[in-house]
Amino acid sequence: MGIWNRMLLLVLLSITFFKLNAQEVEKYSSEENPPNIVVFMVDDLGWQDTSVPFWNKKTPFNQLYKTPNMERLAKEGMKFTQAYATPVCSPTRVSFMTGMNAARHRVTNWTLEKNKATDYEDEDLSFPAWNVNGISPEEGVERTVLATTLPQILKDNGYQTIHVGKAHFGAIDTSVENPLNLGFTVNIAGHAAGSPHSYLGTEDFGNNGDKKHLNDVPGLEKYYGKDIFLTEALTREALIALDSVKSKPFFLYMAHYAVHIPLYGDNRYLQKYIDKGLDEEEAKYASMVEGMDKSLGDIMNYLDLNSNNKSFQRRYFNINKECFIYCGLGLFFHFQSIQIPDQYLSKIVLSVCILG
Repeated sequence: MGIWNRMLLLVLLSITFFKLNAQEVEKYSSEENPPNIVVFMVDDLGWQDTSVPFWNKKTPFNQLYKTPNMERLAKEGMKFTQAYATPVCSPTRVSFMTGMNAARHRVTNWTLEKNKATDYEDEDLSFPAWNVNGISPEEGVERTVLATTLPQILKDNGYQTIHVGKAHFGAIDTSVENPLNLGFTVNIAGHAAGSPHSYLGTEDFGNNGDKKHLNDVPGLEKYYGKDIFLTEALTREALIALDSVKSKPFFLYMAHYAVHIPLYGDNRYLQKYIDKGLDEEEAKYASMVEGMDKSLGDIMNYLDLNSNNKSFQRRYFNINKECFIYCGLGLFFHFQSIQIPDQYLSKIVLSVCILG
């Protein structure tokens, strides 16, 4: 993949979107049927790394990748082709959670170890004292941005807030290495690191006995030793978490580690890309993209199925409104509104934001 194909997009539109949604939450908080919200975030996806074109015609890359569920979402909605995001993981996620751009929150590079910058050293430049420790919900934490986050606002308004996958909001040994401290009521596999040690269940997602690594994915022990890709395991856990929601509206933050390095082949799709003549690394990446798309389809199918299920409607305040936000690092914004038949009293709003 060339560097230009990996160019990531700025988060300004997503910030506006979330400010609007905060207003919407306040608007609906006194109503009987507040909206359910799903955020689907993909990491390091290039703007051509999908079968959905974001130019005036399909590119060769668009013809290479297979993302039918993204096509499905795009066909039914509105696509933004000039949206941009901070080209690094943590700054975008902090923007997404706080509504601030990177110039304001001063988290300008990825975070990991406390008080330690991840910028490359330069002989001529001295970097400012950036907030290398990420977000903080508490005052007085050095080199952090103090903020009340989106999930905290939603939780305070009666939402079940579910975090699944990559967190990367702040450094190790700060409170936000655990997403529960940012307002999430459930955390599945999120911690301080931004990439997995392994994507494979057969490798325990990197958790190899006594050999601990900062990138070992936490909390998925039930899949250890099994032939399952991390993207699929996270998707299954997300659906289980949604099934566990009883009488509250929900906010699902579905943040995949994919398609961030390290590149691993998803064996469900790998061989067909090898058969197309891609080299091994390109085939691995393409298989990860398609696995991500399958996850999107699984969640969309779950919402469609349960939006037409009267018992589900009773559990979820009749689901009069539902917001689905698709976020992938470096691709596009997407806004969609679908009218479900009136007898189901459902309106699903699907929104796609691809971030950096």
